[in-house]
Amino acid sequence: MNILGRVKKIPGGLLIVPMLLAAVINTLFPAFFQIGDPTTALFTSEGTMVLIGMILLVSGTQLNLSQLLTTLKRAGVLCISRIIISCIFGWAFVHFFGIGGIGGVSAVAFIAVLTSCNPGLYLALMNSYGDDVDRAAFGILNLIAVPVIPVMILNSASGVGIDYFSVLATLVPFLIGILLGNLDSNIQKMFAPGTLILLPFLGTSFGSNINLRIAFQSSLSGLLVTVLFLIICMLPLIGIDRALLKRPGYAAAATCSVAGLSMVVPSMAAGFNPAYEPYVETAIAQIAFAVILTSILVPYMVRRLAKQGAVREPGK
Repeated sequence: MNILGRVKKIPGGLLIVPMLLAAVINTLFPAFFQIGDPTTALFTSEGTMVLIGMILLVSGTQLNLSQLLTTLKRAGVLCISRIIISCIFGWAFVHFFGIGGIGGVSAVAFIAVLTSCNPGLYLALMNSYGDDVDRAAFGILNLIAVPVIPVMILNSASGVGIDYFSVLATLVPFLIGILLGNLDSNIQKMFAPGTLILLPFLGTSFGSNINLRIAFQSSLSGLLVTVLFLIICMLPLIGIDRALLKRPGYAAAATCSVAGLSMVVPSMAAGFNPAYEPYVETAIAQIAFAVILTSILVPYMVRRLAKQGAVREPGK
């Protein structure tokens, strides 16, 4: 029974399949993941940041210092572009439609999805289609994956700025990994398969927070916010990747999937500003739908772009 082989045939399958299975279990048996530690700690959001920290360290060990400038160039351009796009369209949305939004999509749902990035899925896809530099960009992408940016945009009128300690906390395990991997090549070899081992656990921790019934109750408005996200973020980023970085665009597309971590944004925003409280429950459902939909669509779009890029390369 070649379960692993079948899962690997699905783009990003090492993360997506466990995520969807966990979502089904959480929907049918919501108490299952809450039976207590270590099950709860290993398979729910309680362990998500631990897993992300471990993946950051492991991916850092695989980055050779000779590739650092190239990695910063590729990932830096994409990250800065995402932040600029998110700020412009996020502020415009609030300006024209208010926090209540339009079409059942509130500002908190729109901005949470617009700013979202799923580095775990990105890494799973780059393990299949990218090179070492693409995979090393995982560490940098995590800087924009934390909920700091959407909360900053939503509360900019109140003077909320960047939490520099969150940025530093994200960088530390990645930098430790770079140091260890470059000091000793044996450490680099030891951690080489680490991300493949950790990705299924990360997918499970995302899925254990998704209730499919609630997600699909908001399917129409969830579909609307997902389509807006793909148009506003993915298309411009693919263009930037091709025009500025002279790349096929698959890495840019891989950054445009919504992360399960974004479901914490509505509650965080309401904590800073009670005006967002009426929109929290619906926003979480819409974000969950966007997580599921982009986790299915983005891998196939990445695979198509990667194949097109391979055809254009000489000798392919």
